Amino acid sequence: MVNLSRTTRRGLAGVAALTGLAVVVPAGAQAAPTNETGTRPVPVVGKAAESGTDEHVHAEAPTAKAGYTGPSALKIVRYNKLYKTGPIPASRCKEVNVSMRTVAGVNKYATQVYKCLYAAWKPILAKAGARSTAAPKLHITTASTVNTRCGVQRMTRAFYCENNIYFPANQMVSLWKQNSTYARTYATNTMAHEYGHHIQEQTGIMDASWWRQRAMKTQSAKLEESRRRELQASCLGSAYIGANRRFYPMTGALYNQWRWMVNNMGDAKGYPRDHGSFKNHGWWSEHGFYATSSTTTAARCNTYESAPARVS
Repeated sequence: MVNLSRTTRRGLAGVAALTGLAVVVPAGAQAAPTNETGTRPVPVVGKAAESGTDEHVHAEAPTAKAGYTGPSALKIVRYNKLYKTGPIPASRCKEVNVSMRTVAGVNKYATQVYKCLYAAWKPILAKAGARSTAAPKLHITTASTVNTRCGVQRMTRAFYCENNIYFPANQMVSLWKQNSTYARTYATNTMAHEYGHHIQEQTGIMDASWWRQRAMKTQSAKLEESRRRELQASCLGSAYIGANRRFYPMTGALYNQWRWMVNNMGDAKGYPRDHGSFKNHGWWSEHGFYATSSTTTAARCNTYESAPARVS
């Protein structure tokens, strides 16, 4: 899942790949396991996100928004009203019973998850005083490239770009044929992560975080800021999944695949450390999913208050 926010006018904003994160397959995994085998799926992609290949080339980062200062940007990302909005309500949406063996099936499945996310997040955004509570526009496409406000992008992974979510249908068809349970998990988690970036966008966290990243003096500090932003999007996505799990049950084989997946995504060795280690990606995903007491809140996803070790 890639976040390409506030661009064209302001350059290519942060790539927030979760779909593109490196996925490591345990030894002995079958090339194309079925959902009954208990084995893991083949890798989702061959390269880590932001590897510097032509699959993902950085353009100019977003320009600074007028009016930010170090303290004001920090206040937005660390003390945002989003963290005071209380329990995320269950959307009460159920998983649609459809095969994603076809593009039409992918369309139905992803659109259902998208509508569920909107239903849950709309009241939270209202309480947070967000710019808008409207849903981002969803584009489910079979195109190999798309011309977006973030420039021309190859559709090798889902991504978020300035109130738009782009979702690659062909990738999901391929995943379904390999392992249908994993495909369901992957589609749900991908959509939830991308909507997490939309929450960041509408509450001002996205812009403020990018301003902070541009203002930082060292590459190490810039990468840490990127990891805070990306891990938060994963946590917010998982928080929604956890809040709605009574109605869209993340149990049994589906839960096992989800838990394995989120603990095997992150920064691959040799690639930029901009998304977080496998360990921390799994930790934030599970932290968002599991509620304290009987509620799940966005406050569990405040990566901007965490020690550097937790966002390494």
